Amino acid sequence: MRHTLIRRSLNVAVVLLALLYGACQKSDTVAPDGSTINLAATPATILLNGGVQASPVNVLATVRNSIGVPLPGQDVRFTQTSGSLDPPAGTPVTTDSFGNAVTILTAASQTTTITAQSGKATATLALQTTTCNISTIGLSLSSPVSFIDCSDKFNLIVTVKDSTGDACVGVLVTFTSTTTATPPSTDVAVVLTPGSKSTDIAGEVTTQISLAGDCGNKCVGGATSCLNSGQAVVATAGGQSSTPLTLLDSIP
Repeated sequence: MRHTLIRRSLNVAVVLLALLYGACQKSDTVAPDGSTINLAATPATILLNGGVQASPVNVLATVRNSIGVPLPGQDVRFTQTSGSLDPPAGTPVTTDSFGNAVTILTAASQTTTITAQSGKATATLALQTTTCNISTIGLSLSSPVSFIDCSDKFNLIVTVKDSTGDACVGVLVTFTSTTTATPPSTDVAVVLTPGSKSTDIAGEVTTQISLAGDCGNKCVGGATSCLNSGQAVVATAGGQSSTPLTLLDSIP
């Protein structure tokens, strides 16, 4: 009787070990602590036709360790807020030798956020929608634009067109002021009004470029330029950007 109980106990132990081994085999291989995930999409914008996604978007997740080395063999799980993913959302996708895992988004109907996770590493990417296959983002002002007085204002008209030269209607254009270096505290800020707006029936949107209210204190009578070297305005729509519009000043 004693030997029978021992054999049964051993059999149970073997079964439990087998189950545990199988569970381990099925569990994800996830990135170690301190790892990061970088997300990129091609194309960077969801093109809608009749309110439905017209072409697939490839989403690329790159997993790297804490010192930036790509990690192969890591399982990444993707989720989305609109549309469908292939492989399906929540399915582990193993990174290749370059640390890359890919999923494909289809059937989205609105702005979509993609999330990728492997262990504690996670990243999100917001994909905007457009009804136009954007080809060009044109600016009405020629570079550079020079301020000669603190009260100067310039109206910048941006025209967004598709690959056939037709106007892109209802596309959100975002205006940003950029510099090639960190501006010193003595520099005056550039004001863009509005900072973003959707294109009209002609595919156009206008923003006004001006200088902040402290221009009189920071610029007038100054020995040097009050705009940082490399100051420029950029218009972005559908993941694409215009040629930078350089800003200068010669305020006395």
